[in-house]
Amino acid sequence: MLKISFLGGLGEFGRNMTLYEKDGHTLIVDCGMMFPETDLPGVDRVIPDFQYLMETRGAGGCALLITHAHEDHLGAVPFLLRQLPMPVMASPFALGLLENKLEEMDIELQEVRELSNGKKETFGPFEIEPIYVTHSIPEAFSMAIRTGDGTFVHSSDFKFDQTPLDGRLTSFNRFQDYGGMGVTALLVDSTNSEVGGMAGSEKTVFKGLESHISSAGERLIISLFSTNIQRIQGILDLASRYRKKVVFLGRSLLGNIEVSERLGHLKYPPNVVIGTEDIPKVRPSDMIVVATGSQGEPFSAMSRIAFDEIKNISIREGDTVIFSARIIPGNEKRIGRIINQVYRKGGRVVTPAEDPSIHVSGHGAKEEIKLLASWVRGKYYVPIHGEFRQLKENGELAREMGYPDERILVSEVGDSLVFENGELIGRSNVPAGTIWLDGESGDPVGKLLLRDRRHLGNEGFVLPIVVVNSQDGRFEADPEIIHRGYPPLENQQDLSDDIKRALRNLAGELTRDEMRDQNIVRARVKSAVKKTLKKNDAKIPLVIPVVMEV
Repeated sequence: MLKISFLGGLGEFGRNMTLYEKDGHTLIVDCGMMFPETDLPGVDRVIPDFQYLMETRGAGGCALLITHAHEDHLGAVPFLLRQLPMPVMASPFALGLLENKLEEMDIELQEVRELSNGKKETFGPFEIEPIYVTHSIPEAFSMAIRTGDGTFVHSSDFKFDQTPLDGRLTSFNRFQDYGGMGVTALLVDSTNSEVGGMAGSEKTVFKGLESHISSAGERLIISLFSTNIQRIQGILDLASRYRKKVVFLGRSLLGNIEVSERLGHLKYPPNVVIGTEDIPKVRPSDMIVVATGSQGEPFSAMSRIAFDEIKNISIREGDTVIFSARIIPGNEKRIGRIINQVYRKGGRVVTPAEDPSIHVSGHGAKEEIKLLASWVRGKYYVPIHGEFRQLKENGELAREMGYPDERILVSEVGDSLVFENGELIGRSNVPAGTIWLDGESGDPVGKLLLRDRRHLGNEGFVLPIVVVNSQDGRFEADPEIIHRGYPPLENQQDLSDDIKRALRNLAGELTRDEMRDQNIVRARVKSAVKKTLKKNDAKIPLVIPVVMEV
C-alpha cells in the first residue's frame, strides 16, 4: 500500500510538500516556504507543520527529494533538517543554494545524493528518475517514482520552452516512455491552469529587454527573481553587446550568482560587471542595475534603492525601473509603494502589465498541461501547486481530455490518497498545519502571539499599573495609566480619570486576602479597565495589567 499526503502547496502559492509513504519509508518531495499575508505582523516566512512526519516516521526513515531550488520548494528545508536529519537528493544547483542556507543556521547535511537527468536513485521501496524540464531556474526536474503499488509522475513546476537561452530542452521522450509503460497517477502543476495557450519563451524576454537596454537614455534598474539565471545571463550578454556596465545588488542574488558561475550556468562577459564603489565613475546611460525585490520586500535591494538606503545609488530624474517578474498575489501593496516612490523621485516604471515582453512565466499554460497529460496518460489525475480555483480549473482540463470524475483527484492540504496495486483504494486525512516564523529570530510564532500583534497594530495597548502593599492588603499609591497607539486616551483626559477612579474603587471591593493574590488583582484590574472603556463607547485595546508588590 502507498499513501500520498499533502502537507502544503494545495490551495495556496508556496509551502509545497508531498509525502510518499510505503513499507515504513517516507519519501518527501520538496519542502517549501511561502511569503506571509499582510495580516501576519512580524512574520517573515510561512512553512509546513512537520508534526505528522515527526509522529509517524517509520522504521525505514525519511529521505528528502528536491525537484528544484525555488523557495516555495526548498525554503523550509533547513527547518525540517534541524528537527529531523535525513538524506537529501537534489541537483548540484539546488544543493549549492541549500548549503548556503544550512551554513547560516549551522546545520550539516548527513547524506547527499546529486541528481541528474535520467540517473535513477533508490530509497527503500522507491525507485526515482529525475526528468529534466525547462523552468525559470537551472536544473529543474519532474520526478518519476516507481513502487510496487504503481508508478507516479510528479511534475513539479515545468514549461515547454522550445528556445531556452541555455539550449537545454525538456526530456519529452521520457514522459512518453513512462506513458507507454503505464502510469498510475500524474500529479501536475496547476499554477497556470487558467491561462490559455502556452507560456512564452525566455527568448521573448531577451528581445523585450534588449529594446529597453539599447534605447536607455538614463540609468536602467531591472528587478527580478534572484534565481532566474537565464534572464541574468541574457542581461549580461546584452550589456556586453551595447557596451554597458552591470552592477548586482541583493544578498540572495550575489549568492545565487556565485553558485551559478561555479557550476557553469552563468558566464561573465569581460569588463561588464562592476562593484557599487564604481557606480559614480559610469555615466547613468551606460549603467544597468540588477536588483532583488521584485515582490516589494521591505528590506530588499529594490526597496532600499527607492528609499535612498544604498550608497552611491538612488532614483534620479529619467531613470527607468523594470519589474521583470510577475506579481505574486498578496504583494500588490508593497510593490505599489515602491512604484509610487520611483515616480515621486522622477523615474518611470515598466511592469509586465505595460510591456508583456519583459517577463514570461516559468509555469506551463493550458496547452502544455494537456501535452504532458497526453504523453504520461496517468490512470488518475491529481492537480497540485496552486490556489484552489486553479486546482479546480486543472481538474476541468482533465475532464476535457476525457478523464471521468472519479479519476480526477482534486485535493487540499491535509488530504491523503491511498493506492494499492495501481488502484485508488481510499482517501483520508493527516494533521497538516501552518508554522509562522518570526522575522527577527526565525522562531515559531503562535496564534496567541499573532492575535496580540494584530491587536497592538490595530488598537494599541493600555498598561494600567497598580502598587499593592502585601502586608496591609491595600493600594499603596494612585494607579498609573500608560498607553501607546490608543487615540481615546490621547484625546480624552476624562476617560483616563474614569479608569483611575474605577481602579481605586477596587480597594473597597476586594478583601485583604484577595488583594494579596496577584492573579486576582490582575484579573480585576483588567476587567475594570475594559468595563470603563466599554461604558464610554471606546474600542477595547490590548490591556496588560501590571501589579507591583511592596
